[in-house]
Amino acid sequence: MVQYAIIVKNARKAYGEKAVILNNLNLSVPSNTIYGLLGASGCGKSTLLSCIVGVKKLDSGQITVLGGEPGSKSSGIPGPRVGYMPQDIALVDEFSAINSFHFFGRINGLGSEEIENRFLELKDLLQLPSRDRLIKQMSGGQQRRVSLGVALLHKPELLILDEPTVGLDPLLCENIWNHLVKITKMGTTVIITTHYIEETKQSNKIGLLRGGQLLAQSSPTELLTRFQTDSLEEAFLILSQQQSQNPHSCFEQPTIQSAEEMHEVMTLSRDPEFKRILKSSWQSRMYALLLKNIFQFIRNPGGILFALLLPMIQIITFFNGIGGDPKDLKIFIVNKEAGNCDDGRILGNITYDDYEQNCYFTDISCRFIKGINNTILEKMFYENYTQAELEIPDFSSVGIMHFEKNFSLALEERIKDPLNMPDNLISISQIHVGLYNPNRQINLFAQRKLYDDFFTEYQNILKECGIEEKYGKVPIKFENPVYGTLEPHYELFVFPTYILIMLHIVATAYSSTIIISDRHSGVWNRILVQGVKTAEVLFTHMIWQCFIIILQVTFMLLLTFLKYDTHCEGSIIVVIFMTLFAGIAGMAAGFFISVVTNNQSLACYMSVGTTYPLTLLSGLIWPIEAMPMGLRWFALSMPVSMPGISLRKVMQKGISIDKPEIFTGFFVIIGWILGLLMFSLFLLKKKM
Repeated sequence: MVQYAIIVKNARKAYGEKAVILNNLNLSVPSNTIYGLLGASGCGKSTLLSCIVGVKKLDSGQITVLGGEPGSKSSGIPGPRVGYMPQDIALVDEFSAINSFHFFGRINGLGSEEIENRFLELKDLLQLPSRDRLIKQMSGGQQRRVSLGVALLHKPELLILDEPTVGLDPLLCENIWNHLVKITKMGTTVIITTHYIEETKQSNKIGLLRGGQLLAQSSPTELLTRFQTDSLEEAFLILSQQQSQNPHSCFEQPTIQSAEEMHEVMTLSRDPEFKRILKSSWQSRMYALLLKNIFQFIRNPGGILFALLLPMIQIITFFNGIGGDPKDLKIFIVNKEAGNCDDGRILGNITYDDYEQNCYFTDISCRFIKGINNTILEKMFYENYTQAELEIPDFSSVGIMHFEKNFSLALEERIKDPLNMPDNLISISQIHVGLYNPNRQINLFAQRKLYDDFFTEYQNILKECGIEEKYGKVPIKFENPVYGTLEPHYELFVFPTYILIMLHIVATAYSSTIIISDRHSGVWNRILVQGVKTAEVLFTHMIWQCFIIILQVTFMLLLTFLKYDTHCEGSIIVVIFMTLFAGIAGMAAGFFISVVTNNQSLACYMSVGTTYPLTLLSGLIWPIEAMPMGLRWFALSMPVSMPGISLRKVMQKGISIDKPEIFTGFFVIIGWILGLLMFSLFLLKKKM
């Protein structure tokens, strides 16, 4: 009785209603044979193989592999019982040839010594490049040979090769086919797909696949005899023409066993020298995956620059570019009283009459002008207001300061008898300032500095007139605040939210990029076929990226507190953990993006797209309290808004973690981490 390694019964797989890939396909692969699956590109070969190894699921039908359904314990597939070479190269670019062998060897349960020995054996057979040459530095043919080598490495019971000989030297192809014939005699079943029809004459059995249907399944000799030709390609052509002329006809289908018999399918005994116990532990798989993540990082200069140097550069840029006082601003002055004060030589004169206890001012406008800080506001003088107004666009002036002709006399009267002054004198005694800069921050800053300089000089003038300074103050006094200072630094307000946003964005971009790179290259699916669990892949990514995040946080906080001497009123431990969680939340967001799409460009758009709502709704640019109530609650639910508020209260107010305003921030960010990770796992299982 013939025993079968693989039986496919009534297999159907479609993408949408019209794109039918497998159309009620039946197929049987005898154990310890070479089965050549032939067909043009797009006929369904790769899809069928993906279903056999458990990467994809059929819409309907049954598949039995090595005695069980793919994914079941009785089958052992996915796992080390199968060796799989996909159509894509599916190797890690940052690996060398020997790294690739150690990676797949550890995943399949091999020890280091055995991996080295097998590498030497396969190196001669496949003409592999030097052991230390990186995959990304190899030619396409060399990469394909390494890919074939790691599929053969652990001597699997079932070997599935998708287009293994494309682009290879004819002599090398002959050596590969001879080796495949040899290992089938030792107990391995081989399925090989190719569109080079003639090279499958060494197969024990071939199947001709077209349009999702198996046109024929028999030995090459039987097929040639049946169509009275010496060319398999000509036989395939005749079958294809028959299908095109009568697409609804029933082609020869293999005899399929009953469902009960299908579960008894098993391979024949293997050669004792070739027989092995194929088991891999989760420890060896995770060790291999961790090494992969490390090599992908350290052998990618762009990744190092992005993940480590960029955050430090951003911190340095932040503290040097944010929060300082503007300098070299220009203000136009129209002084009808004293012009340009003789280029600053006229300082204004105050004469105090002890007898009348009155002050007399001469050119006092020059006194106020001199009191303006030159490093902040550069003074430019004009003879009239109209001329100054016309030249504002040319010099980017913040505004125009205007003194009336009798300013000193009017101010003198204002101090002497303010209650009996006419309106016109009150207006003349005022310094008229018009701000013309559209930059709100510049206007507010200039306004505050002019107020401060004016009141400082005004109080000095009153003092010289024998009047106590307190009478020159505005009748409102701001006491020292409970937290901080009267003039808080803007960068200290912005920094807590800024560092959380930056860590979140960098982690999102990095994690989504590296996972999508694995999926796009085929490495993800290939290691899943070898028995690696999705949870193991994600967990090892989490371990390595958490290490990267720890490095980022360490460097950033060292710069913040040591280099820029930022003061923290509360616990540094709370600051460290809040920033770590921000990075981990970004990593979880990257995982989610990589699950939603495997398109690198779309993932980039999604990563960048999340940057703007995070920034705009975090309170970084504008207070959350100014938002409409509905938007405010939405903003507070974002992964960095409430944590940013909590971090600010720790750093500026010294509030401990047991207070609601602090642990609420932790609850929000941990909730996002858990939610994104669980949703990512759910979507992955659904896709599988």
